[in-house]
Amino acid sequence: MPLYLRAESVAESLGRLQRSSAQSRLCEFLIGLRTLALSGTDHVQVAESIPQFVQALDELTACVPEGAPTTFDGEPYINPFGTSRGRTAGRAYKGRRFPSNGPSNTMHGWATQQDRPFDIITDTRPKGIRRRAVTQDQLRKFLLLKGASLDERPRLLDAAVWYFRAADLDTRFDAEPTEEQLAAAFVDDIALTTEDIHALFVTEGPGVQGAD
Repeated sequence: MPLYLRAESVAESLGRLQRSSAQSRLCEFLIGLRTLALSGTDHVQVAESIPQFVQALDELTACVPEGAPTTFDGEPYINPFGTSRGRTAGRAYKGRRFPSNGPSNTMHGWATQQDRPFDIITDTRPKGIRRRAVTQDQLRKFLLLKGASLDERPRLLDAAVWYFRAADLDTRFDAEPTEEQLAAAFVDDIALTTEDIHALFVTEGPGVQGAD
């Protein structure tokens, strides 16, 4: 029998992610990592024409699963990270053109930024990304609000709950997962490193190790 996370749990996690110290471009970072993980290579093109990119974007931002009835016809995507604060408030929902002019354009625009987490490959069409070696401080500078406390970072478990919001947990885990199993599966799918986790997320319990 299919097993899903409670809608209330997903909504609570989404609210905390939106109020966290994450900059909205943390979403693009995770989409980029997931696209790389799906490609199985150290570099990948990011564009609407790339199936792995579209899958990653849907997994992290689609309001509802593909084919499900929805009232989100005008804005079927949502960026869950840091989008209930300040000038980003009210800009969480994204329109139908988001796959073509959203995360890929954002990542391409990082090419000259000092603390960027990806090298942008500009000699291919469409452009691509490759993971770049950066420190935890650089990750925080680039992806978290300046001056925010470490306790204000997004919770790793909340990110995992959001990621698995529409997943049949019985198919993935063969049973109802523990919080640690849910977080570990998210880390594995995104291919987060231990440094990524320590830099960007609040963790609870025994902790989850990244893909080092």
